[in-house]
Amino acid sequence: MWQDYTNALMTAFGLAGLGFGIGKLVIVLGERAIERRHGSEGVRDIIARRAKLESKLEARRGDRIRELKDLDGAAEDVLRRRKVMERQIEEARQSGERLVRLVGEEVQGSPCYVAMVVNKYVGTGAVQQSQHSLVDPSWAQPQMIEVWARSMAEARTEIERRYPPAFGYAVTRMQEFLSADTPVAKAS
Repeated sequence: MWQDYTNALMTAFGLAGLGFGIGKLVIVLGERAIERRHGSEGVRDIIARRAKLESKLEARRGDRIRELKDLDGAAEDVLRRRKVMERQIEEARQSGERLVRLVGEEVQGSPCYVAMVVNKYVGTGAVQQSQHSLVDPSWAQPQMIEVWARSMAEARTEIERRYPPAFGYAVTRMQEFLSADTPVAKAS
């Protein structure tokens, strides 16, 4: 009886070993077939590289999502501040006070020049029926701008830097502030 159990056990181990050998042979032959099909590089190397690439792409995707959320928040903040500023400008217009734009900073010893600037693209021709998309409609009328500079030429340069003629802005007149003896300089 022990003899039969031992023979059965040996037969089972033998068949298990034979099955393991056949399975291992199938795996090795399958790997070689795949290597022949996809090149001499090991398939495991390709899988490892692609897994590493996939993890890096997922990390990059997460970074981009965070950046987009940050930029979206910043854009909302800018839009909110713009609405507040537009509301303040509208309140200033309705209060009857004249809006004065400032260029530069008040410096001791530098004269202040007052210039009237208008945008020639606003309120003319076909644009008059529909509002200009980038420039406030108030620029159809001359706007007062105060500039602190050493000379009138430097003041004009600062105004043209801030309000470029290429965008339709034109200085209609300029004079030194609170100086009765200085003649008014007409724009050309």
